[in-house]
Amino acid sequence: MECISIGDVRVAMELFTEPFACNVVECKGACCTIPGCYGAPLDDEELPMIEQALPYVLPLLSPQSQAVIAQHGFAERAPNGQWVTMTLDGRECVFAIVEQGIASCAFHRAYQAGWIGFIKPLSCHLFPVRQREQGRLLIYERYSECAPAVQQGKRIGSTVYSSVRAALRRAYGDRWLAAADTAVECLSLDRRSYANAES
Repeated sequence: MECISIGDVRVAMELFTEPFACNVVECKGACCTIPGCYGAPLDDEELPMIEQALPYVLPLLSPQSQAVIAQHGFAERAPNGQWVTMTLDGRECVFAIVEQGIASCAFHRAYQAGWIGFIKPLSCHLFPVRQREQGRLLIYERYSECAPAVQQGKRIGSTVYSSVRAALRRAYGDRWLAAADTAVECLSLDRRSYANAES
C-alpha cells in the first residue's frame, strides 16, 4: 500500500485519488446497517460523551434499540478488545434511525438540532477511512455497499479525502489538515505536470 507521510501520520494515497461522495438516497445509509459486522468502533473517551448524550438520543430510537440499550448498554467489547456500539441482530447500529428505508445517525440528528455537542463517533465521521496503529495510519476501507458513493464521487469530482475532510480536522487539528491540503495540491500539480508531459 502506497502511503504519504503528513506529520507523524501515514496516509494511504487512495484517500487522495479514489472517488467518493456519500449518496444516502442510493445506499440507504448502509454504513449504519452492514450485516455481519460489529457496531461502530468507539474511543474510550467517547464513552462518557455518549452517556451524556443518551437522554437526548434515546427518544429518537426505535423501541427495539431502546430495549437493547436498557438490557445490555450501548456498547460492547469486540474480540479485539475495541469498544463498539451495540447492534440489532448483528446488523443495524442501535443508534441508527431508519425512516422510509434509509438509515441515519441519531447523534447527528440531535447535534443538528442543537441538543448535544457530540456529532457522532469519530469512526463514523471518518467512514470510509479507518484509523490503524493508534491513529498513525489512515486507510480507505472499501465496501460493496458504498458503490453509489464511488459513482457519486466520479460524477462530482469528490475524493475520499474531500468527503472526510471535516472529520480529519476533528481528529488531527487545523495544522495537520493544512499540511494535508498542501499535500493534495502538490499531488494535483504533479498529476497535471505528468499529464501535460504525456500530451
